[in-house]
Amino acid sequence: MGSAIQFNFGPGNPDPGVFPSRDLAAAAQRVIERSGTELAHYPDQRGLPALRELLQARFEHSHGVRPPVDHIVMTNGAMQGLQLAAQALARPGDPVILEEFEYGGTIRVFKQHGLRLVGAPLDDHGMIVDALPALIEQHKPAFIYTTASYQNPTGTSLPRERREQLVSIARRYHLPIVEDDTYADISFEPQLEKAVYALAEPGEVMYIASLSKILGPGLRLGYFIAPEPLLGRIMPWKTDGGTSALSQMIAAEYFSENLWTHMLDAANAVKEKRNVLLDALETEFSGLAMHWTRPDGGLFLWVRLPPEVDRVRLFELAQARGIQYSTGQAFHSGGEDVPYLRLAFGWIEKDKIAEGVRQLAECLRVAMPATAAAR
Repeated sequence: MGSAIQFNFGPGNPDPGVFPSRDLAAAAQRVIERSGTELAHYPDQRGLPALRELLQARFEHSHGVRPPVDHIVMTNGAMQGLQLAAQALARPGDPVILEEFEYGGTIRVFKQHGLRLVGAPLDDHGMIVDALPALIEQHKPAFIYTTASYQNPTGTSLPRERREQLVSIARRYHLPIVEDDTYADISFEPQLEKAVYALAEPGEVMYIASLSKILGPGLRLGYFIAPEPLLGRIMPWKTDGGTSALSQMIAAEYFSENLWTHMLDAANAVKEKRNVLLDALETEFSGLAMHWTRPDGGLFLWVRLPPEVDRVRLFELAQARGIQYSTGQAFHSGGEDVPYLRLAFGWIEKDKIAEGVRQLAECLRVAMPATAAAR
């Protein structure tokens, strides 16, 4: 039995301290007073035009391309976009290529739809795109899925050259790309890499994103951008009656005045925590033959453990001290028990990070064979 959670490196949630509860409450009141009668009707299947126009402007500001509003479709979180991609772009039994390590929710969605997962290797710069042609030739996938920016769980990002190479390879094999850009809004750098969507021709990429990581998962607001002919394949599968009109109205009302400042505040709050975590790892994990990523955005840091560490013992020791983290096996596309762990730094209180890492390092030393720990 583990003790109560004291050091929560588990959830992939944004910093709760920047959730604008008062401003959202005020926005909700204004919306209901002004447009309450609209809630008596089913919403537009593609979403509230005012919110889609804001997302159009945001995409143009970040990536230099202005997608038509008609190509932007609101969803009940980014996960619905993944479900639509699986339903519309593949059939049960089809292979799909994705990063070898991937968000567990994505793995579950694709498996629930009967898709076969083909993991592409990663390094500190994301998916190794050079490996794709051989994988495509061998497996004949229905599409390529990638989280090109601040990937979950590794925190890695594809550089511009790899993004362009990915588009070129997919075009050569006539494969659609499904780009999950859920974490791109949490950027610690002044200049984002352009989305893969912005580097491709219309109809080559389905772009999926979310408002959950800059507002909160409870609002359940995501969206996708898909030009024809992809849009025509996807929309027949969207039979949910539309995304919550009230949530969309509140988000549009709030973002109409606060979009850019809120994104900056959300990113800065998480960046401070990332810096504390990196400093703590340098201090506490030195001499333990470990490697970790240094993300320029997002919510996650990926730690490679020495292979000789008893990972079951480590997890038990950490739980006993109230330390929560995610194991590497939870993210492996093939379900293998791999010597990695994910530390999420968005949700945990900043003043608990250093102590949590110190205690985790103590657990590691206990879980490591004596000969290895002495090196």
